[in-house]
Amino acid sequence: MIREQGTCLQTSACRGLRHMRSTARLALIATVWLAAGAGLPQRADAETWIPRAQGFFGLQGDHLGTSIAIRTVLGSNNTRVVTRVYVGVPDRDVGAMADAGEVQIFDPAPNGWEYVGSLFSNVSQAGAHFGASIAVDDGTVLVGAPDYTNGATSGAGRIEFWVDSGTPTLTFRGARTGNGGNFGSDVAIDGIMAVASVPNAGGGSGCIATYRYNASNTTWENFPNVPSLRCGSSGAALGASVAIKQITDQAFLVIAGAPGESQGANLLAGAAHVYAPSTSQTTDGGLIEVGTLAAQPPGAFEVFGTSVGIDANFVYVGATGRDNGAGRVGSVTIFKPAFIIGYDYLAEYFPSPPATVGGLCGASLSVDEVYGQFIMGCPNSTGTVAHEGTARVYRQFEFLGQTVWTDSVLGFGQLAHGGDGLGRSVVMSGDHAFVGAPDANFPPPQTGNGVWKEFQPDVIFRNGFQ
Repeated sequence: MIREQGTCLQTSACRGLRHMRSTARLALIATVWLAAGAGLPQRADAETWIPRAQGFFGLQGDHLGTSIAIRTVLGSNNTRVVTRVYVGVPDRDVGAMADAGEVQIFDPAPNGWEYVGSLFSNVSQAGAHFGASIAVDDGTVLVGAPDYTNGATSGAGRIEFWVDSGTPTLTFRGARTGNGGNFGSDVAIDGIMAVASVPNAGGGSGCIATYRYNASNTTWENFPNVPSLRCGSSGAALGASVAIKQITDQAFLVIAGAPGESQGANLLAGAAHVYAPSTSQTTDGGLIEVGTLAAQPPGAFEVFGTSVGIDANFVYVGATGRDNGAGRVGSVTIFKPAFIIGYDYLAEYFPSPPATVGGLCGASLSVDEVYGQFIMGCPNSTGTVAHEGTARVYRQFEFLGQTVWTDSVLGFGQLAHGGDGLGRSVVMSGDHAFVGAPDANFPPPQTGNGVWKEFQPDVIFRNGFQ
């Protein structure tokens, strides 16, 4: 379902909604018209995506699949090839340290994927939940441990930068430790720019911090050279979700969701804020706000900003509380840069039926800029089993001379499953989608093992048997 109006504008859900940071993954995605993307099939009907039978489960209580990320390289014909999958296991015990967390690494194999090793924190700590969030770009891996304790400060949080040279063993590049508020609840990286969130800072106001890689001393430094934070209004939970787009080696755009922000009398209506660096700005993390985004029109308890994404053309903002007329199935609103300054509203997309009211569509969101598509998770959606979860891929097609988006549903299908929370984490590139289900139980009566799955389009049905 699409709602249009006139022009105006992985992953920290270790154990449900333990912290406000988890709302970063509780949004619903809708889509918008885009310019045609290279290599996309030109058809208007939804595709059939099927899960590969292969699956990797965690141990009891691991919640494997809470976060997920991939590394891609340039292949033939200007395509991208997925060369590595990183899966967060934030509740994995490391020795005697309960819930210290790890990131599992998988490489391509003849029959799918194979586990090749694990990444552990440089300073593993009980209850830190290393791997609750992951971001990857090229050879840099950024991992959050939002419950890391710094001295006497519990929930201080920590982020770690690692270098992946293609071997199972990664090289530690550096870390930053927070002062409370669950620093590292969400992270994002693009090129030499990165952002980390502190959504519970200031009693729930939330903050973000931005970084740039300095090649001369091989370290990640605060950029633009201001060690302070950019924070939100009271109760806004700024940074519940973050995304970043590098513009030059001196500039970037950061999108930070603030799902707790009020709009007038509408409590928890939510918002998203767009920031850019300013060398003349000596406070607020050196960031200036260049856009404030809200639902059109805003309503109470819509938690707009629970997920965000950005590519070269658009900004995507999810809101799990948006109502399609049947109930709060959620949506994604798309914005484009305005002619002079700020952002214009373009369109709002709701998931096509069947859409579960309260299904938490948009609990996760990942934009595949190269192929002009994105994927969202709906981890509370009900199918043959209550709360089994789904994911939805939105692809761009030509229809009656216009570029539109259609969504395809990704689910367990005939594979054995339960209330697994499929879609808590998502990422994709081309015809490969990777989805985490951290609540999967295997084998019963074990609980909370978690699993991740790869999905691909069914080639038999893809072209209508042609």
